[in-house]
Formats: sequence, C-alpha cells, structure tokens
Amino acid sequence: MKHKYVNVILTAALLCGAAAAAPVPAGADGDDDFRLTASKAVKVARVTGRTLEGETAPNPNQTADNYGLTATDLGIVWDATTDPADKKVMIAFGDSYDDGWGGFGGGGAREGWRSNLLALSRDADLSDGLTFSSMIADPARPNYAKEIIHSAKDTSGASDFTAIPTAGVTVGSRHYIHYMQIKNWGANGRWNTNFSEIAYSDDEGETWTKSGTTWAAGSKFAQAAYAKEGGYAYMFGTPAGRFDSAYLARVPETELLSKERYEYWNGSGWVANDEAAAAPVVDVPVSELSVAYNAHFDKWVMTYLNENRYAIVMRSASELTGPWSAETEVVTGADHPGLYGGFIHPWTNDGADLYMLVSEWGPYNVILMRSTLSIGEPAANLVADPSFEAQTSGTVSAPWTLEAGNGGIDRGTFARGGRNNVWLRNASGWNAVTQTIPVTPHTEYRLKAFVRTSTDNQAGYFGARGSDGSILQEVKFERFDSYSPLTVRFNSGDHASVTIFAGMHASGDTWVQADDFSLYPIDATPPVLTLRGDATMEVPLGGTFVDPGATATDDADGDLTGFIDVEGAVNTNIVGTYTLTYTVSDREGTAAAPAVRTVKVTGEAFTLGETTIRDASGNVLNELPKKGFVAAEATVRNNTAEAAPATFVVALYDKKGDIEQYASVTHSIPSGATETFAGGFKLPGNNAGYDLRVYLAEAPAEQ
Repeated sequence: MKHKYVNVILTAALLCGAAAAAPVPAGADGDDDFRLTASKAVKVARVTGRTLEGETAPNPNQTADNYGLTATDLGIVWDATTDPADKKVMIAFGDSYDDGWGGFGGGGAREGWRSNLLALSRDADLSDGLTFSSMIADPARPNYAKEIIHSAKDTSGASDFTAIPTAGVTVGSRHYIHYMQIKNWGANGRWNTNFSEIAYSDDEGETWTKSGTTWAAGSKFAQAAYAKEGGYAYMFGTPAGRFDSAYLARVPETELLSKERYEYWNGSGWVANDEAAAAPVVDVPVSELSVAYNAHFDKWVMTYLNENRYAIVMRSASELTGPWSAETEVVTGADHPGLYGGFIHPWTNDGADLYMLVSEWGPYNVILMRSTLSIGEPAANLVADPSFEAQTSGTVSAPWTLEAGNGGIDRGTFARGGRNNVWLRNASGWNAVTQTIPVTPHTEYRLKAFVRTSTDNQAGYFGARGSDGSILQEVKFERFDSYSPLTVRFNSGDHASVTIFAGMHASGDTWVQADDFSLYPIDATPPVLTLRGDATMEVPLGGTFVDPGATATDDADGDLTGFIDVEGAVNTNIVGTYTLTYTVSDREGTAAAPAVRTVKVTGEAFTLGETTIRDASGNVLNELPKKGFVAAEATVRNNTAEAAPATFVVALYDKKGDIEQYASVTHSIPSGATETFAGGFKLPGNNAGYDLRVYLAEAPAEQ
C-alpha cells in the first residue's frame, strides 16, 4: 500500500439549557468505570465507485456516473449543520479519479485526478446505506465533483504533490478542514509533508480558503481528528504516517485559526502554545483517527487503523484526555484486504450502533460498515513497552532484558513504530532480548513482532518459553531486508508466566532489529454454525433453488451470520448431486466446524425437444403417408454434468405394436448442450394403421 491518509472526526452535541443527565446504559449501574468492546463490523453499503462484480450491497450514490468519481481515498465525515432546520454532514475524500483511474490504489498524473472532493448528505437512516444529497461541483459541470482545496500536483517529489483532508469540523456557520500538503509518498505507511494547514469555507463548502494556520512537516499534528466539548475544539494529532502515537490539543471553538491559542495535553495538564509539551494519549501505532461521543454509553469512542494488527480498532474513554481502553479489533485485513480509514458517522451515536466509513486500497473506494458496541473489557497487549518508547537511553532496561550477547536501543533512527527499537549485533554466539510476562495457564496466545536483519542472518529465533525454560513455540527466521512480521501461537499450559524472546546466533557481523511486540490471549472457542432448513434438499430439473443459508454465533463476537462463506453452487439445469459447504471464523481466526448441505437436482439425463416429420421433399407431414421416404428431426439436450452419448430413434410400429422399421443415430453431446438429431427410412408401402414414433433409447432399437 502506498499512501493512506487520515481522519475526520466528530463530535458530541453540546447540551442546551439546564444540565441533563446522560442516559445510563444497562449494566453500567451508574458507574462510569467501564469499558466498551465492539462486534466484528459488517458491510452495509458501497459509498463510492461502481458496484463490483458479484457485489450485492446497495450502492445508492453511483458516484462514477453521477459525479465523475470512480475511485477515491478516505471518507472523512462530520456534522456540518449550520441551520438546525437543515441538518447535514459533510464527507471529504482524498485523491480521487474519474474513468481515467488506473484500476488499483491511488497514483498521480492521471487525467481526472483531483486531490480532494466534498459530498453533502442529509441521510439520517444508515441501515440501507449513506446517500449523498450532492457533491460540490463547478456549475458548468454539475455532474462532475470538483477539487475544493487546490494542489499543484507536482509529482517530482520535491514540492506540492497533493492536498489530503485529514479532519473536518463545523463551528457556527463556518466549516473547517485540516489537510496535509504531501511532498512525496515514502515507503508503505510513511509519507512526507511540506506542512499541514486549516482551510475554511463560509459558503457551505462551495469555496475554501487556505488560512495560513499551519503545522510544520515534523509536527505531531500533521494529521488530525476533531471533537468538540465545553466550548473547545479538541484536535487529536499524529505525525505523518502510520506508526506513531496520538497527541491532543485544544483551542476555543471560535479561535481555531489562532495558533497561539492552542493548548497541548502533557499527560497531566494543558500547556499553552507549546506543541513540544504534548505527550502521547494513545501509544503507537495510530493512523486515520476518528473520535466521537456516544450518548448512550456516555463514553468517547475512537477508531483508527492499527498497522501492527492490520485492523481498524476501537477504544473508549470517559474523558478525551483518557485513559483510553485497550483496543478491540472491529474490521480486519483478513476480511477486507487493504483496509484503512474507519471514520465514525456522527449521527449514529445515541445507541449501540457504530457506523464507519472504511476505505479499501484494492478497489480504492469507500464502504459503509456497522459494528455494535457493548460493555466489556477488551484484551490488552500484555507486552510492556512493546515499541521501546519508554526506554530512556541506549541501554536495554526494564521491562526488557538483554539476555545474552550484545544489544541496545536505537533512538530516533531505525524504528518501525514511534522513535525507538531494539538492536542485536555481534560476530558470534547467542544474542537475544527477552521479557517475562504473567499469563493465564492453559490459555491460547498469539505473539507477534516485526524484525529486520543483516543480509547474512541465518539463525534468528522468535518465540516464547515456559517458566521452566522449555520452548512453548518458536519460529526460525533468516534474512529480512525490511521490517517483516513474525507470529507464533502457543498454549501456556501449566505456566503462570512466559518469557518472550527475539534473538539470533551470530556468524560474522550479524545484526537484528526488532520493534512493535504484542501478546494477546486468543478466543479459542470456535463459533457455532447452524444450517437453516434441511441438510438434504431436492429440486426438479429446471426448477428454482433458494438457499436457506445458515446462522453463526460466537461467544465473543456475537452474531457472525454476515461473515459466513459458502463454497459450491447449484445448477438446476443439470441433474446431479451438489454440495454446499458453509464456513465462518471469528476475528481471532478460530474456525467453526463446517456445515454441509446436499442438494439433488432430479430429472431425466436427456430431454427430447419438439419433433418435426418431413417427406423426401422436405414438406412437413401431419399424418403418415402410405409410401415414400419419411424423416424425423428433433433437438436433444444433455442434462448431465458430463459429455454423454444419446441415441435418437425413429421407428415404425405395425398394428400389433411391433417394430416394422427403424433408424437410429447415436453421438455424444457436451454437458448442458442442445444438439439436433435426424433420422429416417423408406416406408414399406402398406402401412395402414401403423404408427411412427420418435424417442431416446439407451441403445439402438432392435426389430
């Protein structure tokens, strides 16, 4: 994946008049010391682009035909209501293309390339999709969405490449967009900006002005997410890219463009006009961040892409400053390859529903997804200081241990996520870094980290040991030129603690760098998959088969019916026995026992079509003549799954019912094909009371 961007956010509406108590969700008992989890999200509808082949989800906007928008990046949505009688949201998109799109991901210098677009929507019912009211367009081209924030589109990599919206917020009658001016796209998940800036519109999004309020290329607020509370506009920020922490600033709503009025959260209080004081409120890695207030649970909710987990995750908190809960995976790359984004729709936060606009890199479009929030405790990463950001020097220190050999901490140089990573380098012997972690006995765990190595590494090992030193699971690794994931899955057995390790047996000048460790318990209980209807069904040839489907439930993920895959198909035009296999997995990848349905399509192997009888001159006969040549012609269809021979018989029967004369033709017909057969003979001349019959036989008829 190349460029991915960032965010939008929305906000909680301010209470007017007398203070009102937030509703207490069932199970909370009035105590705000609870966390939220979220179900595995399901796709509701397509938001942009054309309907893909085989896709059944609604596509209410048909943006390719209606707005010249075939492919686009992101879908940053916020409440843009300026008139209470006319509620609306705005949705900002990044790099967008018309039919000149190349067919995969983004890219520059294509005809129809616009750096950003803006849609308006008044759709308050998202259960069937998100419908646009309009897109901002040049009046001369009303069916072609226009770029709203200009960029030079200099693809040299040394200037203004493109302008990507990252967040939006509306205050009073003015709309604001935080955007980043991209200088060039770096390695996957990393990019370089010239600066980030706020643009604003006073005419409902028709025109936008660059304010001059900017954040430098190295800022912690190169990408943003907005929320509003108590007269302040809160701005979450991340540096450019996908591998850093999230930070928090605030400013009075009416002074969004006054840079000197911003205050930055340092972990315990607000510091005025000093971005350097900003401390992480969420640890690495955070990207495409979105934040919204959920009135039902009286909680703030954030969603973002965690590149380490290859998933869009959700956290909750009672205060914007945190502490934020552990992550719950909501959308996984296993289900939606190339996913990113995940921007919360602001109008659906008065209940348990969580609607998000999610991007997919391959189709390079935006879809609407829905998850369900519930009270629960998400599993936390059990590795302390997983990205080495708490290390204060170049020496490995607690909670990590340099078990053997030579190693240390790289600071601000080679990290995958954040600023730090661990390194091992030596000419010989075992060199390893470890951490001992309490675990629950007899529990499944997944351990993951990212490593890169010297070209001559041949004996790297990554895994977990029990408290007695026994290897619970390990994987050998050799050369990795760039950071690459390593994963092991193990059962803790009788052990109440495990020691995770990453190391190598050096041979010559060998080195390993490691970063972004994680250890999570796995829900090893499989979902339950149940067929609807009978396990064995019959359908007549040419009939209609409607699959009753199946249901799936999981103790942790709830209803997984929408994630069931079906292998196999039923062709009611071909007789035979068909098998449909239903499978589903939970978000941990634990698979249910497959369910199988057998469908029998019943009928004759061959079908004889309408027959025509002709004389020697080709005239159609309606009755049998006394003499002369007669021939019969008919179509025959092979209803079986394989090519097979059919025998076409034309026979003359006497008064006693015996065959007087016949002709037969036999040849093979491909599966599902229809072919024409013909056969005939000369009548004997005395055939009063005789019958001419046409039929299919397994073998030629005999006199």
